[in-house]
Parts: sequence; C-alpha cells; structure tokens
Amino acid sequence: MSMPFSKQFLDWADENGVVVHGISCNTRADQLKAGAHELENRPKPTVAWGRGWRAVLAQCWYGVRVVCWAVAERPDVVIVDSGTTEWVALSPLRLFGIPVIAVLHNTLWPMGYPHRRWKGRLLLKASGFFFRHVAASTVGVSPECARQVREVAGRPRGPVLECRAQFRTGFLSRIEPVDGASRRPFCVLFLGRFQNIKGIYLIVLLAKQLEAEYPGAFRWRMVGSGSEVEALKQSIVNAGVGHVVTVEGSLPSEEVALETMGWAHAMIVPTMNDFCEGLAMTAAECVLAGRPVVVSDVVPAWEVLGGAALKAEAGNVAAFADVLKRLAFEPGCYEACRQATAAVQGQFYDRGQGLGSVLGGAVLALVEEKARPR
Repeated sequence: MSMPFSKQFLDWADENGVVVHGISCNTRADQLKAGAHELENRPKPTVAWGRGWRAVLAQCWYGVRVVCWAVAERPDVVIVDSGTTEWVALSPLRLFGIPVIAVLHNTLWPMGYPHRRWKGRLLLKASGFFFRHVAASTVGVSPECARQVREVAGRPRGPVLECRAQFRTGFLSRIEPVDGASRRPFCVLFLGRFQNIKGIYLIVLLAKQLEAEYPGAFRWRMVGSGSEVEALKQSIVNAGVGHVVTVEGSLPSEEVALETMGWAHAMIVPTMNDFCEGLAMTAAECVLAGRPVVVSDVVPAWEVLGGAALKAEAGNVAAFADVLKRLAFEPGCYEACRQATAAVQGQFYDRGQGLGSVLGGAVLALVEEKARPR
C-alpha cells in the first residue's frame, strides 16, 4: 500500500538529472534498464542470509565487493541500505574519496532491547566507527534509527536525517470510519510476514486467552505470506481457535485491501524483541485507515503515531490482552485513539518527508560540497 522507496528515489533522480546504478542483493541474478538508470541483482552468498559468524563474514565479504564496484565506477556518491552488509565493511570507501550515505530501514538493535552478548556489542562498536568516521550522511525511517546512530557514534561524521514512509492520497482514506455501536465482535487484523519474529504465535496465544475469557467477543484475521504459514495454521488448530482466527494470503487487489482494512476495528503489530524493526509501515497503514493500532514496544512507529497507537511489552500475552480489552470494552479509550489518527496522518502524505526528497537533498549537499574549491 505504500509508495516503494526505490521508486521515490528514482523519481527524484529523474527530476534532477541524476543517473543511478542500482544494485540489489536479490537471490536471482538479473539486469534491467529503466530510462537512464541501470538496475541489477547481484546475489549474496546463501550463508549471508543465516545467523552466526559465518553469516557476518559473508555480509562483510559482500561489503568488500560493494567497495570494489564503487572504486571501479567512481560514482559521486554511494548509497547503501541497512541489511546490505555490516557497516564497517564500507569504511575503505573514505580512503578512495567516495562519500557514502547510509539508509536505515531497520534499527541497529531492537528498540529497548540492546545487545547483551559480546558479539552483538562488538559489531555495534564497529558500526559506531563507521558512523563516526565514514558515513557522509545518514537517513533513518524513524526517530529511533537516528537516535541509535548518534548513540553508537557519539558524534556522527555527517548529518543524521529522518524520513517517513509515503502513501498514495485518496486510497486508505476511502475506508469508512468505524461505527462505535458496531464493535461487536471486536475485529483485530494482522498484516505482515508469517514469521516468528513478527509475533504471529503470540497472536494465537492472545486469541486463545481472550476467547476463554470473553467467548465470541473477538475475531482475528491474519493476512500475509511467509515461510511459517503452515506452522501457523497448525498452531491455530492446536490452540482450538480456528473458529475465531482466519489465515489469508497476501492482498491481491485494491478492492480486497480496502475491504480487509475496513473490516478491522484495530490492527496489531506484535513484533518480537529479537527483530530490529525500523518503523513498521503496517502500523502507519492502520492509522491512515482511521483505526487504532496495538504495537509491541520494539516497534518504533508508536513514537510517531501519538495517541493512535497503544503499546505493550514485546512477547507479553497478558499485556497485549489488557490493551485490547481496553479498546474493545472502553468506548472512551477506543474513540480517543480513533480521533488521534487524523493528527498524525499528514507525515505519511508529505512528500517533503519521503525518502526521495530527504535522500535526494543529502545527495545534492554532498555533490555541492565536492564542487566547492578547496
């Protein structure tokens, strides 16, 4: 439902006469010509998608390759998204005089849950070196991304900027407001990947507890795709909540998306505390549809959604149950959250806060700086 980040930046590039060579680490090697731009997939080693030191080393190796590609092409600036490599692996770019902009779609550690193991802390120290001495500019998708960069760097070398996910006007706003008298049963929607890190099994436990306490009072729809869809369906059967929880595939059309969002009284984003959530755009989608959203405290979106978002401790079924009972059974709570959605929607329609504008401004600032006589 959001405007793709890559398209935002390519649109900015077209408007400003900038030529982009975009490289993705998609597992399917491929190339595409898009106007003046060259786009291609250069896969990572399979082990890089795993965990442990082998994955870290594979990530670093991919970063070394990024440095080599940049040295060969000599671009005016290199832009690197989080997840591409370990940040420290890009440090040699400064030795070659090639500025690098870091874009954080994920935090450096799960919000509120800093790394406790020595390996995680060591990698953060290395990242701090990168942001302190190498990154010419940094763009994060939430205040937490920016805050963490400043924390590990102490004094970042370049400016630390924020952007917001952007959405089409006139789409989610077409969803009808909730009629306060019709909130029985209370309908809760999950949109996202079917993976444990996204809290899908917490929803099953939550549905079981609330059904036992208030039979028939809640209904749940889980919509998306992912590697654990069959395990999720089995857990629903095992919990005995198949009559109140449905699992559906990804939204195939605008009409289905609008119907699904309109069905919900609220959405839930229960990300677990071992995932570095950058913002959680599904939380923004819910608010743009005029619905309150319940998020775990690891989801940075709650900080920019104001009173439209209620948070609970990640992984804590009882805490989530308490919040949902407040929304379902306290009309004043639900109405206050619903009304608060209008006040925070503007940032997701303001193209000046989008990645294209913010990142484009950072690029132009670097190019102008390089052009100044020394």
